[in-house]
Amino acid sequence: MTIQDLPEFERPRERLAALGPSSLSLQELLQIVMAKGSGKDSVLTVAQVLISKFSSLEGLHQASLKELQQIKGVGLAKAAQIKAALELGSRLSLEKPKARSRSIFNVLEAYKMCSGFLRHRKKEHLMLFCLDSRMRLCAEPELVSVGTLVASLIHPREVFEVAIRSHAAQILLAHNHPSGSSIPSDPDIAVTKQIHEAGRLMGIDLVDHIVIGLDEYTSIREYAESAFS
Repeated sequence: MTIQDLPEFERPRERLAALGPSSLSLQELLQIVMAKGSGKDSVLTVAQVLISKFSSLEGLHQASLKELQQIKGVGLAKAAQIKAALELGSRLSLEKPKARSRSIFNVLEAYKMCSGFLRHRKKEHLMLFCLDSRMRLCAEPELVSVGTLVASLIHPREVFEVAIRSHAAQILLAHNHPSGSSIPSDPDIAVTKQIHEAGRLMGIDLVDHIVIGLDEYTSIREYAESAFS
């Protein structure tokens, strides 16, 4: 069966137009993203097999291009379409709080804003939040470092270059652990102390540095207060 064999009111695009995207199942959204099948494999079948193989949106997000292409009917083009759609969703989470930029910003707000973008990354990514003197966001969150699978490559120069450009009075940092654990490592604590001390000299306070795990976060200020002394 193909999409054209379905009654018009059951076709994904028509359902999206009539009811909105939130009314569609994950399988129907995949059908729209992929647009059509390949060869003898209809997009209905390919989407169904993808859901069966990877179980959930998180499973698809974690899958590599190579793993997606192992599904019959999914070539490089379709695999790239799926990964691009998922990446757009991750980046959207960074933009949502923009409307609340006049409100007080805190660690929980930082976690909510960046966890969707960071928690599935296979390398460590460091995000910087620039704040004014009243603890309000004064710029879009910025990715300042991408590390390796085991260690983040953080240097105060990159952090404060962005902070100065954004006229920040305070900053808050967040980075992920690809292992899924949010427990800060010794290097995490050492780098936090280094950035805190550099900020004190420059008159830009480091409010906190949080580590993002799979479903949680840890505040280094609370976990290792000595890094801020």
